[in-house]
Amino acid sequence: MSGGPAASSPARRDVEPSWAALRPVLIGFLIAADAFTVTALAIARPAEWLPPFIAFAIALIGLIGLEAWALAHRHDDDRHPPGSR
Repeated sequence: MSGGPAASSPARRDVEPSWAALRPVLIGFLIAADAFTVTALAIARPAEWLPPFIAFAIALIGLIGLEAWALAHRHDDDRHPPGSR
């Protein structure tokens, strides 16, 4: 057998993920953290819990909208190769 496993595998591109591709993942982590906070506030209901609950809920709605935008634009960097702009 000549060449070993590397010779039989298809050509692999060593491409770093772009920010456009990573953005949905990073926003997803923010959504998870904010959803945890909103849920904890709703369950625990500490004294004066409503103002922070509203603030974090508004931020959660905004992050969900940002996630939808990021998913729609995750291939934006693929359209223009580096140095072509």
